[in-house]
Amino acid sequence: MLSLLFFSSFLVSRAQVNVYGGIEDSYRNFMLQSHSQFNQGVLNDFLGVGGDQRFMNNNWLVGGATNNFDVTISGNYYFNYDFLAQELHAKWKDTTIIVNTSYVKRFFLLNANVTHNFVKCPLIDEQGKYFFESLAFDETTNESGKVQLLKLRSIKVIKAKKDDYLANFSGDYSDKLDNKIEYYIVLPGNTYTKVKLNKKSLGAALSKYKEKADNYFKRNRELDEISAGELIRYINQ
Repeated sequence: MLSLLFFSSFLVSRAQVNVYGGIEDSYRNFMLQSHSQFNQGVLNDFLGVGGDQRFMNNNWLVGGATNNFDVTISGNYYFNYDFLAQELHAKWKDTTIIVNTSYVKRFFLLNANVTHNFVKCPLIDEQGKYFFESLAFDETTNESGKVQLLKLRSIKVIKAKKDDYLANFSGDYSDKLDNKIEYYIVLPGNTYTKVKLNKKSLGAALSKYKEKADNYFKRNRELDEISAGELIRYINQ
C-alpha cells in the first residue's frame, strides 16, 4: 500500500492532482489525504471497523462526488460513507482517502442497484457537518424551489458497561453503535419540518399541497422511503 502523507487541501499541486486520475484544476481541493486509522483496514471491506452498522455498506461502492464547481469525479474511484464520523471515504487503486467534504456539493453511492444521493442542507445544518440523503433527488431542486424529503442518519457510540448482565452472559464487552434516523420535509421559501413516514405527519408538513398529497395517499396505503420519495416527485411534477 502506498504510504500516505498529509497534504494541506490548499497546497495540492497539479502533479499531485494528476496522480488521482487527471482531476482538473477546479478539483485540486477535493481530496484531503490524511493518516487514518482505517487506511490499512478498509482496503478490502469495512467489517473490521463497524461494517454497515456504521457505513453505507460492508464493501466499497461505485459512486461519484460533485464539487462546488459542478465537476464530478467517479469512474476509477470507489466510495463509502461513515455515518459516525460523517466522512466520505474514497479508494483509488491501493490508496484510501478521506474526502474534504468542505468542497463537496453532493455525492451518490450505488448500493444494491439503488442510487443513493446525498446533499447538504444549510437550512437544517448551518455548519455543514452532515450530508442528508435526498429521497426524491432532483439536480434542479435548489434552482427551481422544489419540495425535498431528506433523511439524516447519525450514530452515537454506546460505551460498554462491565457490569451489564447481557455483556457478562455473552462475554461481549465491545461498544455498541446506536443508529438514529430522522426525516425532514424542506419547502420552497426555506422552511422545513421534521416528519415521520406516515400519512398524518407528511400530510401536515405538505398542507400546501393537500390535494396532490391526498390523491397519492388514496392510491398508496403503506408508506416507506421509496413510496414517500415517489410522493414528493408527484408533488413536484
